[in-house]
Amino acid sequence: MTRISVDTNALLAILYDDDVHSGPAEAALRDAYQRGRLVVAPVVYAELAADGHFEDVGALDEFLADMSITVTDPSREGLFRAATAFDVYTSRRPDGLQCPECGTERTVTCPDCGHDLSPRQHVAADFVIGGHALADGDELLTFDRSFYESYFPDLTVTR
Repeated sequence: MTRISVDTNALLAILYDDDVHSGPAEAALRDAYQRGRLVVAPVVYAELAADGHFEDVGALDEFLADMSITVTDPSREGLFRAATAFDVYTSRRPDGLQCPECGTERTVTCPDCGHDLSPRQHVAADFVIGGHALADGDELLTFDRSFYESYFPDLTVTR
């Protein structure tokens, strides 16, 4: 049976009835459910819990159960692949700010100390989601296709 990992963004689109992504997320999840088993990494569970939409563990567990989604731990192979991809990402990351849409780069200087600011645009959790999907699943359902295809080229990404 195909094992399909689900990214946080697909679930948030449904929870918040996002005008752009809600319909496609529902259709993609329905299709994925018909093709296989839906899973999320524990970090997706944590991101959903941190969002504030759920009152308690029981409410979040009920939501996932209603969606026929189970939480599965990443293997050590998945975690290693996540770390390897994160290392590539940090080595490519430019100094300063970069627009996630067009790629324009800007350098911003701290007004207090004069050092250039260089925030992260992706965090390690994103890479754990990708590593889990690659090593422990068959594909990833996400709305961040280009990011995952860039850092996990062997991963099948669906939307």
